[in-house]
Amino acid sequence: MSAECEMDHSYAMPNVNDNSNALLKKIQNVYANKLLNDITLVVGGISYPAHRFMLCISSDVFETMLMNSTWSDSHQEVIELQEVPQCIEVFPVFLQYFYTGVITLEQSNIMPMLVLADKYNVKDLTALCVEYMCEHIADAADQGQLVTWFQYVLSLNQPTTINALYYCKIWQDTECMDIKPPWNKLLKACRNYIKWNLDSCIKCFNTFQCDILVGLLKQSDLVIHDEMQLFGCVASWLNYQSAEKLLECNDPDTIEDYMSSLTEHVMSFIRYPMILPRQMAQLLMVPVVKQNKDFFVDKMAAAMEYNLVKMEKRSDTEHILECTPRLYTCERWGNSFRVRTKTIPNYQSIKRDIVTRSSLFDREREVDEESNWEIEMFLKGMCFGKAMLMSWRGSIELPEVIIKTVRATIKMKLRPEDIGKVARHVRVAILVYAVQNKIVHVVTVVQKVVLFDTNQNLITIDDLMVYDAVNQPTINEDLIHINDTNVSYFMSDRIPLKFHVIITPIIPGLTDTHIGTRIQHVHI
Repeated sequence: MSAECEMDHSYAMPNVNDNSNALLKKIQNVYANKLLNDITLVVGGISYPAHRFMLCISSDVFETMLMNSTWSDSHQEVIELQEVPQCIEVFPVFLQYFYTGVITLEQSNIMPMLVLADKYNVKDLTALCVEYMCEHIADAADQGQLVTWFQYVLSLNQPTTINALYYCKIWQDTECMDIKPPWNKLLKACRNYIKWNLDSCIKCFNTFQCDILVGLLKQSDLVIHDEMQLFGCVASWLNYQSAEKLLECNDPDTIEDYMSSLTEHVMSFIRYPMILPRQMAQLLMVPVVKQNKDFFVDKMAAAMEYNLVKMEKRSDTEHILECTPRLYTCERWGNSFRVRTKTIPNYQSIKRDIVTRSSLFDREREVDEESNWEIEMFLKGMCFGKAMLMSWRGSIELPEVIIKTVRATIKMKLRPEDIGKVARHVRVAILVYAVQNKIVHVVTVVQKVVLFDTNQNLITIDDLMVYDAVNQPTINEDLIHINDTNVSYFMSDRIPLKFHVIITPIIPGLTDTHIGTRIQHVHI
């Protein structure tokens, strides 16, 4: 994927387009033919003739270097710049942008181009790079670059004081980091894509820095098939770290001690009680478990207690995260369904039934305990017809009301004999999928903690999706984008909408209830 981007420099005067274009062509000719250059930049052993004037008006950093007499470079005709190998390769394109205002961005050059734009404070190019990256988040994951993008943005915006809490908060939808535009938009897009589409980030999972990975493992809104799959991802990450350590150290004892400590640190954040007992036997065959047997046997034994002994309440919060389900997409906790909006009449809804486990743990005596739910989606808005309001003063005619919103309702279905006896304290989550550059992924996550009982057996969630993006007709299969990025709910008329509903039990005193009610969007 590539994109050609054009930006006018700040010296272009308004309302004089013809003169500006003529001037720009002259400037491009001066650069192309190496005319009147008064300075030479040396990068990676290659000389690039340039002009102080163009460098200064394009870059704040070059302006300081060349205009401030206290800098030694201001008196030099030849300046050598130290750049990393990736930046050396794209430097001629970077420099040419100063003169032409045109640049072609693609996956292969976007990171080094952004590094140069940020290093030399070329603000318009930085904005172009961030815009490109926001429009190619899914591609970056597919090509194994997304974690690198995310960690780079963090490195530019991290506070002076960093602790373990910081690495946890960077994965949450919070303003505590106070990141300014345009970085905040890119950070949020990368962060949420990784959290909610981890299975499509396998190619870049091994590039996580340790503290950032640990912060991710602490999150309860991590979308994954099940905890076993997450365990496999972390085991692969540990194998990669071991191979990297082997390249820099030839001492087996040192490597063994290092990997043992690293394994215990990272694997402590896997939620072992969420692994089914029948899956535990599979763990014993994993090499990292064999190499750290004592640690993992203790973890597995403690997890099995929850499945063998009724431990529904504890007096401390030490185990509150390990007994909190993540957003698991396996059939145990919910199901996905697809909808073609063209088959739905205006203001009509669609209904789906799903079945979930009522027990958090896999106990034999609770094997038949299930919960039945009715999911209703109002994708075409709602229409309330004319009505008469009766009061002691007389009757009042109420006009027809049309509400343009995408609404979801979740209803607990009870048998007659269960009414007044059954209550379900659960976390409800709805995953909404969208498409970017033909890659389908989760773009919105809704979470809500609810107590369903006889008094409240139904909840309503409005504005689940962008109404116009769902309901405006497409012309020649042109996509209606959700926002200012190229993310749409449809790939074409042949590809339906996709949802996934997840309902997991909440046990007060044992599982985390600090989820509240929120709707989060990846790209909005």
